[in-house]
Amino acid sequence: MEKTPSKFIMRYLRIFKGYLLASLGLIIISQTLGQSAPYFMAKVYDTASGQVGSPTYWNDIVFYALIACAVVSGRMLFSQCVDFIIARFMPKANSMVVRDVFDYVNKHSIAYFSKEMSGNVSNKIHILAGSTKELMQQSFWASYSLITMVVSFVFLLIVNWLFLPIMTVWVLLVALVSFKLGKVRRKYAKETGRLESAASGMVVDSLSNYSEIKNFANFKFEKLNLLKSLRTLKRADTKERTVMAYIRLFQQSVNILSLFSFLFLSIYMLRMGILSTAQFIFVNTLFATLSHLVFEASWIYNNMARVFGNMSSALETLAVDPEIVDKPGAGKLDVKRATIKFENVSFQYENREPLFTDLSVEIKAGEKVGLVGLSGSGKSTFIKLISRYFDVNNGAIKINKYDIRDVTQDSLHKAIAAIPQDVSLFNRTLYDNIRYGKTMATEKEVHEAAKKAFADIFIKEFENGYKTKVGDRGVILSGGERQRIAIARAILKNAPILVFDEATSALDSQSERHIQKSLKNLMKGKTVIAIAHRLSTLREMDRILVFDKGRIVEQGSHAVLLRKKGVYQKLYTMQVDGFMGE
Repeated sequence: MEKTPSKFIMRYLRIFKGYLLASLGLIIISQTLGQSAPYFMAKVYDTASGQVGSPTYWNDIVFYALIACAVVSGRMLFSQCVDFIIARFMPKANSMVVRDVFDYVNKHSIAYFSKEMSGNVSNKIHILAGSTKELMQQSFWASYSLITMVVSFVFLLIVNWLFLPIMTVWVLLVALVSFKLGKVRRKYAKETGRLESAASGMVVDSLSNYSEIKNFANFKFEKLNLLKSLRTLKRADTKERTVMAYIRLFQQSVNILSLFSFLFLSIYMLRMGILSTAQFIFVNTLFATLSHLVFEASWIYNNMARVFGNMSSALETLAVDPEIVDKPGAGKLDVKRATIKFENVSFQYENREPLFTDLSVEIKAGEKVGLVGLSGSGKSTFIKLISRYFDVNNGAIKINKYDIRDVTQDSLHKAIAAIPQDVSLFNRTLYDNIRYGKTMATEKEVHEAAKKAFADIFIKEFENGYKTKVGDRGVILSGGERQRIAIARAILKNAPILVFDEATSALDSQSERHIQKSLKNLMKGKTVIAIAHRLSTLREMDRILVFDKGRIVEQGSHAVLLRKKGVYQKLYTMQVDGFMGE
């Protein structure tokens, strides 16, 4: 994605260049007709002030009046055609921007979203889309003003060439001052946009963690943090608007001064016989329009500077290069049975000590492997690396013969069905959340998956059944119910690799027994990796990997590891003693 506002907007201007060129042509015709209208009106006034008894008196007045009516009508007709063209392509452009930015943002890695608040990212997308739309609209008004100025300028030169040096100097001075003022306003606008996004992100972050705010009774704390952010935003916004007011005051003052200066200049030229009465009326009408448009154009430029500032702020967040990208020509991972192999893998998180150093381990196709270890020992990172949420620093991770860096991320993720400990659901219906595992699944398949996960039991208790909306992140469901939906989703996906992060930890004993039976059927023929916090759930695993500070210190079955009386046996004893103590 383009990283500067000018390159970003030019991409879409090129896409819709046909519409733009047609609009510009119509604007040129419209404004040529419109700016010639004052001349024919001036001829009407000049003729009307002549000798009433002249044989052609009334014919001349009617003739010039009809021409004036025709050019004004023509101007209106062509101008309205431009509006219809804008209505035709502007919504398309706006939708295209949102689509493209959404596509690009979703190419970012998990690391990106761990640094940026989702609310801030969402707000930046909204700002970028809105700014692009506004910039296109402002560009049309700028084109309209510029073409009108050029046409007016040409007509003034036709009347008398002496206007050339006068108007050239005047326009250059106004343009220079407007450019300088626009740079000042752009600086303040960029800062205001940045602070506005930060405040919006803070609101979304608080709302996303509403239950935590309630649990800790920290509403006042959150409110104070928001007020601090809003106060900073208010100061920046006040500065920007004050600068805008000064710019507007300056422009209006110069505009009035210019009008009166030109009026007295044209009076002098009329007195000296350089201008006729009709020309005097025409040039003053033209200059009034021209003066207004010059300053209107400078104001449009300043508005565009503000929009550019907002876009720059948004692009600084959104248009960063994705950390994890597909290789050019990356193939698709298509496996029915998956062997996972770590070959001398080294990995460390940014600004932290190395976690894995020359880690090598193989999980055979169809093997069920449990991961055990204290918090921070590397279990979750092991799973994240398999899904390529992060890239290894050295070594390679392979599924069958494929290095996961040589296949597309989409095909890799389709081969893995994950059931996390903390399940997050979409604010959609239960049916939609289950069907997310296979978006083309039939209703029968969805219901079958729910039954296998024993989710059908509680779903039927809702008045609307499968059509019940679950609320933000599935708030209307209990933790166990959310996990059963996640299990149903994984059953429907039917991927060759299954990843469980204590998938049954939030279930009651009865539901857990039912689901364990379902999981046994689900795991047949699949490669399974399970992180377990309750070690008793690992008894059915073929092999257990015991992690300690990024190293696999023990491996073997549950019974074998207990007999070794090593790290695993200590962890198991501690947990059993803990349960007994309860």
